[in-house]
Amino acid sequence: MDTHKLLKKIDSFNDELISIRRHIHAHPELSGLENQTAILISGYLKNIGWRVTESVGRTGVVADFGPKDKGFVGLRVDMDALPISENTNLSFSSKIDGVMHACGHDIHTCIGLGVAKIIKDLKLKFGIRLIFQPAEEIASGARWMIEDGVTDGLKQILGVHVFPELLVGTVGIKEGSLTAAAGELSIEIIGKSGHGARPHEGVDAIWAASKVISGIQEAITRKLDPLDPVVITFGKINGGNAYNILCEKVNLTGTIRCTNLQLFREMGDWLNFNISSIANSCGAEVKVKFREIVPPVNNDLGINKLLRNSSIEILGQENVIELQKPSLGAEDFAEFLNEVPGSMFRLGVARDTGCAPLHSSEFDPDERAISIGIKVIAGTILKLNN
Repeated sequence: MDTHKLLKKIDSFNDELISIRRHIHAHPELSGLENQTAILISGYLKNIGWRVTESVGRTGVVADFGPKDKGFVGLRVDMDALPISENTNLSFSSKIDGVMHACGHDIHTCIGLGVAKIIKDLKLKFGIRLIFQPAEEIASGARWMIEDGVTDGLKQILGVHVFPELLVGTVGIKEGSLTAAAGELSIEIIGKSGHGARPHEGVDAIWAASKVISGIQEAITRKLDPLDPVVITFGKINGGNAYNILCEKVNLTGTIRCTNLQLFREMGDWLNFNISSIANSCGAEVKVKFREIVPPVNNDLGINKLLRNSSIEILGQENVIELQKPSLGAEDFAEFLNEVPGSMFRLGVARDTGCAPLHSSEFDPDERAISIGIKVIAGTILKLNN
Protein backbone atom coordinates (compact mmCIF):
# COMPACT_ATOMS: atom_id res chain seq x y z
CA MET A 1 0.00 0.00 0.00
CA ASP A 2 1.47 3.36 -1.01
CA THR A 3 1.59 6.25 1.46
CA HIS A 4 -1.37 8.12 -0.07
CA LYS A 5 -3.65 5.08 0.14
CA LEU A 6 -2.43 4.37 3.66
CA LEU A 7 -3.30 7.84 4.92
CA LYS A 8 -6.66 7.82 3.16
CA LYS A 9 -7.51 4.44 4.69
CA ILE A 10 -6.67 5.71 8.18
CA ASP A 11 -8.88 8.78 7.65
CA SER A 12 -11.77 6.52 6.63
CA PHE A 13 -12.19 5.06 10.14
CA ASN A 14 -11.38 8.22 12.09
CA ASP A 15 -15.03 8.83 13.11
CA GLU A 16 -15.34 5.30 14.46
CA LEU A 17 -12.27 5.73 16.65
CA ILE A 18 -13.45 9.11 17.95
CA SER A 19 -16.75 7.48 18.95
CA ILE A 20 -14.86 4.74 20.83
CA ARG A 21 -12.62 7.34 22.46
CA ARG A 22 -15.64 9.25 23.74
CA HIS A 23 -17.13 6.08 25.21
CA ILE A 24 -13.87 5.26 26.99
CA HIS A 25 -13.56 8.87 28.17
CA ALA A 26 -17.05 8.76 29.66
CA HIS A 27 -16.29 5.48 31.45
CA PRO A 28 -12.78 5.87 32.90
CA GLU A 29 -11.21 3.25 35.14
CA LEU A 30 -8.44 3.66 37.68
CA SER A 31 -5.09 1.86 37.61
CA GLY A 32 -5.44 -1.89 37.92
CA LEU A 33 -9.23 -1.71 37.54
CA GLU A 34 -9.43 -1.34 33.75
CA ASN A 35 -11.75 -4.34 33.36
CA GLN A 36 -14.44 -2.86 31.10
CA THR A 37 -11.87 -1.02 29.00
CA ALA A 38 -10.00 -4.29 28.52
CA ILE A 39 -13.20 -6.09 27.48
CA LEU A 40 -13.93 -3.40 24.88
CA ILE A 41 -10.38 -3.58 23.49
CA SER A 42 -10.31 -7.37 23.43
CA GLY A 43 -13.65 -7.65 21.64
CA TYR A 44 -12.68 -5.08 19.03
CA LEU A 45 -9.37 -6.80 18.25
CA LYS A 46 -10.86 -10.29 18.07
CA ASN A 47 -13.52 -9.05 15.63
CA ILE A 48 -10.87 -7.81 13.19
CA GLY A 49 -8.78 -10.97 13.33
CA TRP A 50 -6.05 -10.45 15.94
CA ARG A 51 -4.78 -13.17 18.27
CA VAL A 52 -5.75 -11.78 21.68
CA THR A 53 -4.56 -12.68 25.16
CA GLU A 54 -6.37 -11.15 28.12
CA SER A 55 -5.38 -10.62 31.75
CA VAL A 56 -1.71 -10.07 30.95
CA GLY A 57 -0.25 -7.99 33.77
CA ARG A 58 -3.58 -8.32 35.61
CA THR A 59 -5.94 -6.30 33.41
CA GLY A 60 -3.71 -5.83 30.35
CA VAL A 61 -4.49 -6.98 26.82
CA VAL A 62 -1.93 -8.27 24.30
CA ALA A 63 -2.73 -8.83 20.63
CA ASP A 64 -0.49 -10.40 17.96
CA PHE A 65 -0.82 -10.32 14.19
CA GLY A 66 1.34 -11.76 11.43
CA PRO A 67 4.07 -14.41 11.53
CA LYS A 68 5.08 -15.80 14.90
CA ASP A 69 8.58 -16.95 13.94
CA LYS A 70 10.12 -13.66 12.72
CA GLY A 71 9.93 -11.73 15.97
CA PHE A 72 7.57 -8.89 16.81
CA VAL A 73 7.60 -5.13 16.64
CA GLY A 74 5.58 -3.84 19.58
CA LEU A 75 3.39 -0.83 20.20
CA ARG A 76 2.59 -0.02 23.79
CA VAL A 77 -0.40 2.14 24.71
CA ASP A 78 -1.77 2.70 28.21
CA MET A 79 -5.41 2.70 29.26
CA ASP A 80 -5.86 3.81 32.90
CA ALA A 81 -7.41 7.04 34.19
CA LEU A 82 -6.71 9.33 37.15
CA PRO A 83 -8.50 10.10 40.46
CA ILE A 84 -9.57 13.56 39.25
CA SER A 85 -13.05 15.11 39.03
CA GLU A 86 -13.63 16.28 35.46
CA ASN A 87 -14.44 19.92 34.78
CA THR A 88 -14.78 20.17 30.99
CA ASN A 89 -18.57 20.27 30.42
CA LEU A 90 -18.11 17.98 27.41
CA SER A 91 -21.12 15.95 26.24
CA PHE A 92 -19.04 12.83 26.90
CA SER A 93 -17.56 13.91 30.25
CA SER A 94 -16.74 11.24 32.79
CA LYS A 95 -19.77 9.51 34.26
CA ILE A 96 -17.66 8.18 37.14
CA ASP A 97 -17.39 10.53 40.10
CA GLY A 98 -13.82 11.50 40.88
CA VAL A 99 -12.28 9.61 37.94
CA MET A 100 -11.14 11.16 34.64
CA HIS A 101 -8.99 10.50 31.60
CA ALA A 102 -6.85 13.55 32.29
CA CYS A 103 -3.65 12.19 30.74
CA GLY A 104 -4.85 11.15 27.30
CA HIS A 105 -4.77 7.41 27.76
CA ASP A 106 -8.16 7.17 26.04
CA ILE A 107 -6.50 8.80 23.01
CA HIS A 108 -3.60 6.35 23.24
CA THR A 109 -5.94 3.37 23.41
CA CYS A 110 -7.75 4.44 20.25
CA ILE A 111 -4.44 4.98 18.46
CA GLY A 112 -3.64 1.36 19.31
CA LEU A 113 -6.98 0.20 17.91
CA GLY A 114 -6.43 2.25 14.77
CA VAL A 115 -2.98 0.75 14.24
CA ALA A 116 -4.58 -2.69 14.64
CA LYS A 117 -7.04 -1.90 11.88
CA ILE A 118 -4.49 -0.60 9.36
CA ILE A 119 -1.84 -3.27 10.01
CA LYS A 120 -4.08 -5.87 8.35
CA ASP A 121 -3.53 -4.10 5.02
CA LEU A 122 0.28 -4.00 5.31
CA LYS A 123 2.55 -6.77 4.09
CA LEU A 124 5.16 -7.12 6.81
CA LYS A 125 8.11 -9.46 7.23
CA PHE A 126 7.56 -9.67 10.98
CA GLY A 127 4.75 -9.87 13.48
CA ILE A 128 3.14 -6.94 15.29
CA ARG A 129 2.31 -7.00 18.99
CA LEU A 130 -0.04 -4.45 20.50
CA ILE A 131 0.35 -3.99 24.25
CA PHE A 132 -2.58 -2.33 26.02
CA GLN A 133 -1.08 -1.62 29.42
CA PRO A 134 -2.85 -1.02 32.73
CA ALA A 135 -1.66 1.01 35.70
CA GLU A 136 0.75 3.42 34.04
CA GLU A 137 -0.32 6.18 36.43
CA ILE A 138 0.99 4.20 39.38
CA ALA A 139 4.08 3.09 37.43
CA SER A 140 3.33 -0.59 37.93
CA GLY A 141 1.62 -1.94 34.81
CA ALA A 142 4.72 -2.23 32.64
CA ARG A 143 6.47 -4.42 35.21
CA TRP A 144 3.35 -6.54 35.64
CA MET A 145 3.18 -7.20 31.91
CA ILE A 146 6.91 -7.86 31.56
CA GLU A 147 6.69 -10.38 34.41
CA ASP A 148 3.93 -12.10 32.42
CA GLY A 149 6.25 -12.39 29.40
CA VAL A 150 4.94 -9.63 27.14
CA THR A 151 8.43 -8.76 25.83
CA ASP A 152 9.27 -12.34 24.82
CA GLY A 153 9.99 -12.29 21.09
CA LEU A 154 9.94 -8.49 20.80
CA LYS A 155 12.59 -6.93 18.53
CA GLN A 156 11.66 -3.25 18.92
CA ILE A 157 8.92 -1.27 20.61
CA LEU A 158 7.21 2.06 19.95
CA GLY A 159 5.36 4.35 22.33
CA VAL A 160 3.35 7.57 22.08
CA HIS A 161 2.16 10.18 24.56
CA VAL A 162 -0.07 13.17 24.02
CA PHE A 163 1.62 16.53 24.57
CA PRO A 164 -0.53 19.64 25.18
CA GLU A 165 2.42 21.95 24.54
CA LEU A 166 2.32 21.06 20.83
CA LEU A 167 -0.41 21.88 18.31
CA VAL A 168 -2.48 19.07 16.84
CA GLY A 169 -0.90 18.01 13.56
CA THR A 170 2.60 18.16 15.01
CA VAL A 171 4.80 15.66 16.82
CA GLY A 172 7.83 16.01 19.05
CA ILE A 173 10.95 13.89 18.65
CA LYS A 174 13.63 13.73 21.34
CA GLU A 175 17.05 12.09 21.19
CA GLY A 176 18.17 10.25 24.31
CA SER A 177 16.26 10.90 27.52
CA LEU A 178 12.64 11.84 26.91
CA THR A 179 11.49 11.70 30.53
CA ALA A 180 13.02 11.72 33.99
CA ALA A 181 13.60 8.94 36.46
CA ALA A 182 11.05 9.05 39.27
CA GLY A 183 11.31 8.08 42.92
CA GLU A 184 9.21 8.25 46.06
CA LEU A 185 10.50 9.95 49.21
CA SER A 186 9.03 9.16 52.64
CA ILE A 187 10.21 11.00 55.74
CA GLU A 188 9.23 10.49 59.36
CA ILE A 189 10.31 13.32 61.67
CA ILE A 190 10.20 12.49 65.38
CA GLY A 191 10.19 15.23 67.99
CA LYS A 192 9.05 15.42 71.60
CA SER A 193 5.58 16.54 72.66
CA GLY A 194 5.05 19.32 75.15
CA HIS A 195 2.88 22.35 75.90
CA GLY A 196 2.46 24.80 73.05
CA ALA A 197 3.17 27.66 75.44
CA ARG A 198 6.57 26.21 76.42
CA PRO A 199 8.13 24.91 73.16
CA HIS A 200 11.61 24.94 74.66
CA GLU A 201 10.63 21.99 76.83
CA GLY A 202 9.98 19.72 73.84
CA VAL A 203 11.01 19.29 70.21
CA ASP A 204 8.56 20.65 67.66
CA ALA A 205 8.34 18.16 64.79
CA ILE A 206 6.31 20.62 62.68
CA TRP A 207 9.08 23.21 62.96
CA ALA A 208 11.63 20.57 61.98
CA ALA A 209 9.43 19.47 59.05
CA SER A 210 9.17 23.03 57.78
CA LYS A 211 12.95 23.33 57.91
CA VAL A 212 13.32 20.06 55.97
CA ILE A 213 10.84 21.16 53.30
CA SER A 214 12.55 24.47 52.66
CA GLY A 215 16.09 23.34 53.46
CA ILE A 216 16.18 20.44 51.02
CA GLN A 217 15.07 22.77 48.21
CA GLU A 218 17.91 25.13 49.10
CA ALA A 219 20.37 22.23 49.23
CA ILE A 220 19.43 21.20 45.68
CA THR A 221 20.39 24.64 44.36
CA ARG A 222 23.69 24.81 46.25
CA LYS A 223 24.94 21.23 46.55
CA LEU A 224 23.96 19.70 43.20
CA ASP A 225 25.01 20.57 39.65
CA PRO A 226 22.27 22.81 38.18
CA LEU A 227 22.93 21.30 34.74
CA ASP A 228 21.49 18.01 36.07
CA PRO A 229 17.99 19.07 37.11
CA VAL A 230 16.47 17.56 40.23
CA VAL A 231 12.92 18.30 41.37
CA ILE A 232 11.57 17.34 44.78
CA THR A 233 7.90 17.97 45.51
CA PHE A 234 6.18 17.09 48.76
CA GLY A 235 2.59 16.17 47.99
CA LYS A 236 1.48 15.00 51.43
CA ILE A 237 2.13 16.09 55.01
CA ASN A 238 0.55 14.75 58.17
CA GLY A 239 1.16 15.49 61.84
CA GLY A 240 -0.13 16.97 65.06
CA ASN A 241 -3.08 16.29 67.35
CA ALA A 242 -4.16 19.63 68.88
CA TYR A 243 -3.56 23.36 68.44
CA ASN A 244 -1.81 23.78 71.77
CA ILE A 245 0.39 20.65 71.87
CA LEU A 246 3.83 20.41 70.35
CA CYS A 247 3.64 17.94 67.49
CA GLU A 248 5.63 14.79 68.22
CA LYS A 249 5.66 13.23 64.74
CA VAL A 250 5.29 14.46 61.16
CA ASN A 251 5.19 12.31 58.03
CA LEU A 252 6.12 13.76 54.66
CA THR A 253 5.67 12.04 51.31
CA GLY A 254 6.94 13.37 48.02
CA THR A 255 8.31 12.63 44.58
CA ILE A 256 11.79 13.07 43.12
CA ARG A 257 12.51 13.54 39.42
CA CYS A 258 15.97 13.46 37.87
CA THR A 259 17.26 13.05 34.30
CA ASN A 260 20.77 11.86 35.23
CA LEU A 261 20.45 8.16 36.01
CA GLN A 262 23.75 7.94 37.91
CA LEU A 263 22.78 10.90 40.10
CA PHE A 264 19.32 9.43 40.60
CA ARG A 265 20.84 6.24 41.97
CA GLU A 266 22.92 8.28 44.42
CA MET A 267 19.94 10.31 45.62
CA GLY A 268 18.98 7.95 48.43
CA ASP A 269 22.21 8.49 50.32
CA TRP A 270 22.29 12.20 49.46
CA LEU A 271 18.77 12.74 50.77
CA ASN A 272 19.33 10.74 53.92
CA PHE A 273 22.45 12.74 54.82
CA ASN A 274 21.01 16.19 54.11
CA ILE A 275 17.55 15.61 55.57
CA SER A 276 19.04 14.06 58.72
CA SER A 277 21.38 17.04 59.12
CA ILE A 278 18.51 19.52 58.88
CA ALA A 279 16.22 17.61 61.24
CA ASN A 280 19.00 16.97 63.76
CA SER A 281 19.77 20.70 63.86
CA CYS A 282 16.26 21.17 65.25
CA GLY A 283 16.75 18.43 67.85
CA ALA A 284 14.55 15.96 65.98
CA GLU A 285 15.21 12.41 64.85
CA VAL A 286 14.37 11.35 61.33
CA LYS A 287 13.79 8.25 59.21
CA VAL A 288 14.26 8.67 55.45
CA LYS A 289 13.14 6.15 52.83
CA PHE A 290 13.81 6.56 49.12
CA ARG A 291 12.28 4.22 46.57
CA GLU A 292 13.17 4.15 42.88
CA ILE A 293 9.99 3.89 40.81
CA VAL A 294 10.99 4.09 37.14
CA PRO A 295 14.14 4.95 35.19
CA PRO A 296 14.19 7.57 32.42
CA VAL A 297 12.76 6.85 28.97
CA ASN A 298 15.93 6.63 26.86
CA ASN A 299 15.07 6.58 23.16
CA ASP A 300 17.03 4.34 20.79
CA LEU A 301 18.92 6.41 18.21
CA GLY A 302 18.15 4.20 15.21
CA ILE A 303 14.44 3.79 15.91
CA ASN A 304 14.18 7.49 16.67
CA LYS A 305 15.62 8.23 13.23
CA LEU A 306 12.94 6.12 11.57
CA LEU A 307 10.25 7.84 13.64
CA ARG A 308 11.57 11.23 12.59
CA ASN A 309 11.79 10.32 8.91
CA SER A 310 8.31 8.82 8.90
CA SER A 311 6.88 11.90 10.63
CA ILE A 312 8.54 14.27 8.16
CA GLU A 313 7.22 12.31 5.15
CA ILE A 314 3.69 12.27 6.52
CA LEU A 315 3.40 15.64 8.27
CA GLY A 316 6.09 17.80 6.67
CA GLN A 317 9.37 19.03 8.13
CA GLU A 318 7.73 22.07 9.76
CA ASN A 319 5.42 19.86 11.83
CA VAL A 320 8.15 17.67 13.32
CA ILE A 321 9.54 19.41 16.38
CA GLU A 322 12.96 18.54 17.77
CA LEU A 323 12.45 18.65 21.52
CA GLN A 324 15.47 20.14 23.28
CA LYS A 325 14.62 19.34 26.88
CA PRO A 326 13.46 16.14 28.55
CA SER A 327 10.28 16.18 30.57
CA LEU A 328 10.56 15.77 34.33
CA GLY A 329 7.42 13.70 34.15
CA ALA A 330 7.87 9.94 34.47
CA GLU A 331 6.78 7.10 32.19
CA ASP A 332 6.94 3.40 32.92
CA PHE A 333 7.40 2.79 29.17
CA ALA A 334 11.01 3.01 30.38
CA GLU A 335 10.62 -0.48 31.83
CA PHE A 336 10.07 -1.89 28.32
CA LEU A 337 13.20 -0.08 27.11
CA ASN A 338 15.19 -2.00 29.72
CA GLU A 339 14.17 -5.15 27.84
CA VAL A 340 14.13 -4.12 24.16
CA PRO A 341 15.22 -1.08 22.10
CA GLY A 342 12.49 1.40 21.30
CA SER A 343 11.36 4.98 21.14
CA MET A 344 8.48 7.16 22.32
CA PHE A 345 7.33 10.35 20.63
CA ARG A 346 5.18 13.28 21.70
CA LEU A 347 1.84 13.82 19.97
CA GLY A 348 0.50 17.37 19.72
CA VAL A 349 -3.10 17.75 20.96
CA ALA A 350 -3.51 21.52 21.44
CA ARG A 351 -5.96 23.63 19.48
CA ASP A 352 -5.11 27.16 18.38
CA THR A 353 -6.71 28.30 21.66
CA GLY A 354 -4.39 26.02 23.64
CA CYS A 355 -4.95 22.99 25.85
CA ALA A 356 -5.05 22.53 29.60
CA PRO A 357 -2.03 20.63 30.98
CA LEU A 358 -1.87 16.92 31.66
CA HIS A 359 -3.51 15.83 34.92
CA SER A 360 -5.77 18.90 34.86
CA SER A 361 -9.51 18.59 35.48
CA GLU A 362 -9.95 20.72 32.34
CA PHE A 363 -7.74 18.63 30.03
CA ASP A 364 -9.47 18.44 26.64
CA PRO A 365 -7.19 17.25 23.81
CA ASP A 366 -8.04 17.70 20.14
CA GLU A 367 -9.32 14.34 18.88
CA ARG A 368 -7.82 14.90 15.44
CA ALA A 369 -4.57 13.77 17.04
CA ILE A 370 -5.77 10.15 16.97
CA SER A 371 -5.35 9.82 13.20
CA ILE A 372 -2.01 11.69 13.33
CA GLY A 373 -0.66 9.19 15.85
CA ILE A 374 -1.82 6.21 13.80
CA LYS A 375 -0.24 7.60 10.62
CA VAL A 376 3.15 8.22 12.22
CA ILE A 377 3.24 4.80 13.87
CA ALA A 378 2.08 2.94 10.74
CA GLY A 379 4.64 4.81 8.65
CA THR A 380 7.40 3.93 11.12
CA ILE A 381 6.42 0.25 11.07
CA LEU A 382 6.67 0.30 7.28
CA LYS A 383 10.19 1.75 7.52
CA LEU A 384 11.15 -0.99 9.98
CA ASN A 385 9.91 -3.42 7.32
CA ASN A 386 12.44 -2.22 4.71
